Amino acid sequence: MKAPLRPLIALTAFALTAASAALLPVAGTAQSAATAWTDKVSQSDVGGHVRGNTAAPQKIIEYMSYTCPHCAAFEQESNPALADGFIATGKTSLEVRNFIRDPVDLTVALLARCGEPRSFFRRHKGLLASQKTWLGKAGSMGREGQAAWYQGDTNARLQRIASDLGLYDELRRHAPLATDAQINACLANKTEQNKVLAMTKFATDTVKVQGTPSFTLGGKLLANVYDWKSLEPLLASR
Repeated sequence: MKAPLRPLIALTAFALTAASAALLPVAGTAQSAATAWTDKVSQSDVGGHVRGNTAAPQKIIEYMSYTCPHCAAFEQESNPALADGFIATGKTSLEVRNFIRDPVDLTVALLARCGEPRSFFRRHKGLLASQKTWLGKAGSMGREGQAAWYQGDTNARLQRIASDLGLYDELRRHAPLATDAQINACLANKTEQNKVLAMTKFATDTVKVQGTPSFTLGGKLLANVYDWKSLEPLLASR
């Protein structure tokens, strides 16, 4: 099922520009190699986070939004099957790219990217797992409560969103050593802001993504595939 692309809050209100080492054939070698692929995380040229073998013949790209309930459902439903059954073999990789729908989404996307790339998927999974909690806070605030999100410069607005939704403490659950100053620096990082907005523009203009999550396989957008139930058979048939 496709998630709606209606923004929770208008994004335009923000002043933004747009191989493992060779091993001897001893017991446990296959398991070690499989674990190595699921633990391998790198960044693509556009800034997406890739889990698995970057030379895998089967490359999945997921365009996702942190404020999309269907994206949270995909993360929950696809694991551990995606990692253990596909990525671990070295034949499949998953790249997560951002599709920004609203300022809350932008805030959480920047927090997920706040830290070393190798630990991205831990933050990604954790923030999606708690989506109902922080997204529920956003909904309960109403327009009056959200008014401060539109006052001051972009950095101040993003910090207010993170503070109001309890995202400083939430991020520290997955990155325990993160300080407020470090988190604020991540939210103010123009390079990262531009990366996620550029991914969104590319998804819209070039890939023609119309809903989240959406997937490409071998560079081609998969029609009517928005969940693990639809994606798994396609991966298994190849």
